[in-house]
Amino acid sequence: MKLKFYLIAAMMTFVSTAFSARNMKDSEGVYRRRTEPQQITILDSGIASLKKRLDMIEGAKRSIEMEYFIYSIDTAGRLITDALIRKARQGVKIRVIVDTSLPIFELNKYYASVLKEAGIEVHYYNPAVLVRVVTVQFRSHRKTLIVDGIEGITGGRNIADEYFDLSREYNFLDTDIVVKGSIVQDMLKSFEEFWNAELTENAPVVTAPRPSDFPNLSDDYQNDPWALQDKDARISLSRFKGEVSRYKEGTAKAKAFTVLTPEDYKVRRHVDTLGAQLLAKETTAICNDTLFAADFPGMGEKTRVLRKQLALEASLATKNVFIESPYFVVKKEISTILDDLIRRKVQINVVSNSLYSTDAFYTQAVFDTRIRRWTELGVNVWMHKGRINPSVYPVLPEVRGSRWGTHSKRAVIDEKTIMVGTFNMDPRSTNINAEMALICRDNPKLAKALQENIQQHIDGAAKLNRYGLREDGRPMHENVPLSKKVLFWMTLPLANVLDFLL
Repeated sequence: MKLKFYLIAAMMTFVSTAFSARNMKDSEGVYRRRTEPQQITILDSGIASLKKRLDMIEGAKRSIEMEYFIYSIDTAGRLITDALIRKARQGVKIRVIVDTSLPIFELNKYYASVLKEAGIEVHYYNPAVLVRVVTVQFRSHRKTLIVDGIEGITGGRNIADEYFDLSREYNFLDTDIVVKGSIVQDMLKSFEEFWNAELTENAPVVTAPRPSDFPNLSDDYQNDPWALQDKDARISLSRFKGEVSRYKEGTAKAKAFTVLTPEDYKVRRHVDTLGAQLLAKETTAICNDTLFAADFPGMGEKTRVLRKQLALEASLATKNVFIESPYFVVKKEISTILDDLIRRKVQINVVSNSLYSTDAFYTQAVFDTRIRRWTELGVNVWMHKGRINPSVYPVLPEVRGSRWGTHSKRAVIDEKTIMVGTFNMDPRSTNINAEMALICRDNPKLAKALQENIQQHIDGAAKLNRYGLREDGRPMHENVPLSKKVLFWMTLPLANVLDFLL
């Protein structure tokens, strides 16, 4: 998910990238290649992906590790949290890392405290305040769930309704990859790096405020007739009452989050029926050449493990590459990869969002103004139209009419190698955010399944001509409401100047 916050922060951080690279710990990330068999499953259905996560959590015997960019306070979040709490009560060790990017951060200290009371450890990644304009840019965009060190999942989905086909307003078409085998230990090593990173902090435990926590105020002020004669004491009393009110409200909401609602139970029944049916249809195969690549916390060229690995995989292409990414903001590093593919006459196919389907109108401002460079060079580009075909992509009836956008971060190379992870085709994933991905080489079965699903998205997309306009002659901003168009045009100058932060 893209954030308006980054454009605002960017106005103060033109030099943050270079400055940070000099001042952050320069450490290497995780890269591992395994040639022993790994069982891999591709998850295209959102509700099936939620079913798989719940199954993994409920089947845990020893440990659960979770790391997410977004952990929302909604039905999906409650279902996952309820499952985690039940396992914690059974003695399973559970650790959760959540990024604290301010515009989307919801699992605050009150929720963390309630989770800790239930036996779940919670860490926050980079809880830098906004005034620390340099370090606040470094986000963990990673998404992973690891169970007992033997099964892991990563991909584009966060913990929120819109990633599991549950929102009646807007949903993401996304992809996860599940792996069972020795490479999960490498995923676990990467998790440990973030759990113990300098930028990661133990989530605070919230306790009820006391009067003595405030200057000039004692715990028994109510029994002292002279206690509030002092002006500073009266100010402290006002602050104390405000904190008490926030504590009660925050704690009440957090405790309510651990209790499933009637609607949650209804959704869980759908997950256990439709989700289970779709999960059974997802493609599974054995991969004998599997790679896991993950960036290290912080910033610095040595932390950019995944970007370099993706460039290597692209360099091995000889015929064609299919790429799907929610954002297509091409700067130097990605441009170099694409230029090399074009020079070697490798066919490039890109699926991304339109202004109507995207959740980030400011990235679309860059896409619309620069995509012609690539279409003129022969790159095939499709923009998602924002709708689905329920006969092809089954979902619950109540969400069929919602707006849909692609959020998949995946690629297929030469119809035999697949890449699925958290990496977007944009400068943030390339140079700033920490990312991760699983790669399976030389597996036509998995490649065929992934490419067929990409083709389904292409069938619901508009092809662009060599001039970067819709081939069918329809408007580029078809169905886009006026309010979103206004924001798009207002953002256009700034987005093109500060594209390195998009």
